[in-house]
Amino acid sequence: MIKIFEYFFKKEIPVLMYHRLINNKDEIGKNTIYLNVDEFEKQLKYLKDNNYITITFKDLYKIPKEERKNKKYIILTFDDGYKDNYNLLFPLLKKYNMKAVIYMVSDEIYNKWDVEANGEKRFDLMSKDEMLEMYKSGLIEFGGHTLHHPKLDTLTEEEQRYEIEENKIYLEKTLGEKLYSFAYPYGIFNETSKKIVKELGFNYGIATDSGKFYIEDDLYQVRRIGIFSDITMSKFKRRVKGNYNLKYSRWRLWKIKYQ
Repeated sequence: MIKIFEYFFKKEIPVLMYHRLINNKDEIGKNTIYLNVDEFEKQLKYLKDNNYITITFKDLYKIPKEERKNKKYIILTFDDGYKDNYNLLFPLLKKYNMKAVIYMVSDEIYNKWDVEANGEKRFDLMSKDEMLEMYKSGLIEFGGHTLHHPKLDTLTEEEQRYEIEENKIYLEKTLGEKLYSFAYPYGIFNETSKKIVKELGFNYGIATDSGKFYIEDDLYQVRRIGIFSDITMSKFKRRVKGNYNLKYSRWRLWKIKYQ
């Protein structure tokens, strides 16, 4: 009985993962890591109407644990730093006065990693000036995401450290502020990656669909909830309740056990 109660009432701060926003069909690529900007606005409106509070990882680090339970906190994250984050995301964040975290690839001007590996369309990343404008608004926190978006587990420890540290140095120098979190490209990493991220002074290492239910259980493998082109509003509402990852992980374990 206690386990059933725990299953339904456990909550955690949802950390959502986005990539690109689009406003016309020409911007659809081979990958499904996009969301129509009109759908995204509906999601923001739902969050606003239902008293969610968007925070960043810097905010989270400074909020005492005992104060998190009675607030509807949520973290919106965007990977890679696409120019559409400036053109489409930024105006909506200003309109709804909401925050987001963008994980910036710092040594590329477009999605070269996808173009070369998968034949994806070219999509530009934002410029330094655009990044600074977003940061100065107070609505955007930037996090580390390597220089070139490699699969970290294919690199030596020295190569991993170079990709992560040089990206951190550039972004901190540009923004004039410490970075609080780092997102592993593709969600691919190993224990060496986590060790480097911690040693470099990041407070959080951000994964994709791996990691514990509670953020504090492993600060260097924070699980996120992917929001892609196939996410309907009903699916979105389930994903932001605060217990989605718990239910999903238990469903996967059940499926593996009984199939």
